[in-house]
Amino acid sequence: GCYRSNEVDGTHMLSGSINTFSDLQNQNNLLCLTQIELGNLGREEVTQAIMALLSIDDASQIQGLASICHRRTMGNPFFLLEFVKLLEEE
Repeated sequence: GCYRSNEVDGTHMLSGSINTFSDLQNQNNLLCLTQIELGNLGREEVTQAIMALLSIDDASQIQGLASICHRRTMGNPFFLLEFVKLLEEE
């Protein structure tokens, strides 16, 4: 499963479950638990994503749009896609 780490603190019941699974993993090799923390996209990654979405090869053509998108979404990939969809609809 996945969750937002900024919404789950040490008192959240999911933290207890994760700790339990970690303990089980340490006790035997029957359980494989992998935690991957993903951060927000940087300005360059936002530019690349918009270039891919719009099929544009020249980054200079979309620098203004990429800057606005990065500022408005703070690099959150989900928000970025939703924001681009919203712009497309308008």
